Amino acid sequence: MSLQIIQAKPNPAGKESSKDQDVFEARRPEALFGEWVDVKNVGDEMVNFQTMQLRHALFDEDCHSTGELELYWIGDNGDPLKPGQVLRIHGGRRDDAYLMAPEDQAGADWHGYAESDNFILNNRCGDKIVLSWQDAADQIHQDWACYAPNPPEDLILKRSGNLLAGAGVAEENRR
Repeated sequence: MSLQIIQAKPNPAGKESSKDQDVFEARRPEALFGEWVDVKNVGDEMVNFQTMQLRHALFDEDCHSTGELELYWIGDNGDPLKPGQVLRIHGGRRDDAYLMAPEDQAGADWHGYAESDNFILNNRCGDKIVLSWQDAADQIHQDWACYAPNPPEDLILKRSGNLLAGAGVAEENRR
């Protein structure tokens, strides 16, 4: 495997509070960049961005998976993700990237954008994130990771097996 979802921040500060306040305030462009997924090239060959897609699961109102995956991001240029490099895929739009907080810029070699005006990842039900890409031999590969419902606000979830979790996540979800 050459690409792997290594961490994510599905619940940036202010995302959940949008239910109780003006929706516009919670979806300010700078807030959307706080929702992100990191993909690392853990292999020894370059992978072109234009062959990559990131999707996430859809759920019904009772948090049952519909079995469908919705497109979150698709690679839009021919640049390569070199071995060891990290691509951070953010909510929000590329044109507003200058508004991104320094902590959401740090730690990535490349940045991609969902080109959305809304948060995308599901916190109430948890989510499953699926990455697909094509290698130099035109073979399609996939990686996936998931996280439990109600991740703590502003916590970066790290990968362990196929689970994205962080300190305190298991404790929070037992309450």
